[in-house]
Amino acid sequence: MSQLRQATASGRSASRKEEPLIPGLLLLSITLTFTLMSYGDAAAQNAPILSGPLAKLDIKPAQIEARGTPKGTLSVAMHFALDPGWLDPLEHSYAITQMMYDYLVHDAMVKPMPYGYVTYGLAEHAELASDFRRAAFRLRPGLKFHDGQPLTTADVKWTYENFKGAYAKLFHDKLEHIQVVDDRTIVFHFKEPFIDFMDLYNGGVGGIGWIVPKHYYEKAGRDGFKAKPIGAGPYKLVSQQAGVQMVFEAFEDYWRRTPATKTIVVKGIRDAAARMAGLQTGELDLAFGMTGKLLSRLMSDRNLRWDPNFTGPWWLMFPGYNEQGSPFRDKRVRQAVSLAVNRQFLVKQETQGISKPWGNWISPENRDALQGQDAPVPEYNLEKAKQLMAQAGVPDGFEVEYLPFPPYFDMGERILTDLRAIGIRGKLQSLEGPAFRAKIGQGRKGVPGNRTIVQNIDPRAGGSKANIAVYAVCGSTASFICEPQIETLWARHQASLDPAERERLVKSIQRILLDEYHFVPIYWNSFVPGIGPRVLPEGKAVSKYWDTLNAPYPWPWEVWEVKADR
Repeated sequence: MSQLRQATASGRSASRKEEPLIPGLLLLSITLTFTLMSYGDAAAQNAPILSGPLAKLDIKPAQIEARGTPKGTLSVAMHFALDPGWLDPLEHSYAITQMMYDYLVHDAMVKPMPYGYVTYGLAEHAELASDFRRAAFRLRPGLKFHDGQPLTTADVKWTYENFKGAYAKLFHDKLEHIQVVDDRTIVFHFKEPFIDFMDLYNGGVGGIGWIVPKHYYEKAGRDGFKAKPIGAGPYKLVSQQAGVQMVFEAFEDYWRRTPATKTIVVKGIRDAAARMAGLQTGELDLAFGMTGKLLSRLMSDRNLRWDPNFTGPWWLMFPGYNEQGSPFRDKRVRQAVSLAVNRQFLVKQETQGISKPWGNWISPENRDALQGQDAPVPEYNLEKAKQLMAQAGVPDGFEVEYLPFPPYFDMGERILTDLRAIGIRGKLQSLEGPAFRAKIGQGRKGVPGNRTIVQNIDPRAGGSKANIAVYAVCGSTASFICEPQIETLWARHQASLDPAERERLVKSIQRILLDEYHFVPIYWNSFVPGIGPRVLPEGKAVSKYWDTLNAPYPWPWEVWEVKADR
């Protein structure tokens, strides 16, 4: 559970993300009391909801800040086209990109923030029965949606019952019924122990905890809500051009604080040179996906700043690897792919040496992720790779389709160059971000054929089990792996109520995925953003916006400050 993040040239302090991780909602012990520190009337907030023994939860209190007056405009460039579907939590995808918009427009019951891996949001109090069959929340008073209507437990209940996104089947299968005690108090009753409920309900892991307004969604409908959503978050969507631009304005009645910036404009700019030019001319204040040659230009420009922003590891996977006719059915071929990738060269070319070659596909910011001696960096050995290809009966290689995470096409071409040295010749597919995420969200079904290599990254919160649950178990809609040995271990994990045993099982599954080369890790990515001179504070202190663990994007957005518009 150690955190390996290191201090870098951007001035990020070594203490901020290198300390041992707070274990989120890890169930530390069973106790008859539940202590909650928070602001306001402690006696009312701490009044028990559930009877009987409770599990002890580790949820940090919300930091409610002074109210002010929003000012200025923050112009943000994404490195791919924008998807209106990301504005609807009810159909929340597995793509962590969607959480950028969750944190803008909506709010969650509990969520990661810079001051805690799991913190209170819309809820001011939570309880979990020691048998994991009931979970209860109390909403903080006075919550409002953007249209001024109150947010109540009726909206919490409706969101849960109508949720269709990531982990939906699990949430619905486990549920017995929902008890609305009053407008602020709600109890979820489960058919059987649901030990992962609090982890998965966390807004940093999935979408079901981001609450949408029942009254508005039923009126607007699915398409109407995506076109003009209403939430309870710090910003209201005021306009959008599908795929191109979204404009958000501060919601001054947001409960936690008044947003510091009045207007946030998000643009989809796929061309890296255009993003760089926008930063240099002042048209843009923040640009993501600064890699390769442009990164060196960014780092040498004295008027601009950057942050190393370590997120998750890149990895390769092989859809349909276990099917007849796939060359990847032979473990030796998958191992040869790993041996042929020159990770150190990729790190130098893509991130100017900032990123780190890595031995696991799960972010080390997640608890219970194998790392260090338990997951050493794979070797680079072309001769051994060629020997394995010959032993597998494909000495001359074969043709593949190569599907990279957009817009990292240059990285994909570099990997294909490495693979050509062992005879694997590929045609690179260039998809827009939303299209790629839609394919990956369907798992094996989304990537036809069995001669494809997918280059993916997913700095997902929720512990290693959250990553495994998405990509490596048969029942997941986004799964690329279906192995009997893993299924047996996963069934034991899901049935166990012992945290130590669950961690051992999760590590065993990781071990199988790595030893069998089902997933081939590349390097721990430095997702470097470019930051313009209008963003406050000046200098290296701007790195504070990247303090939230497992966050590739710098949420929460309500704290971002810029100089007033001229």
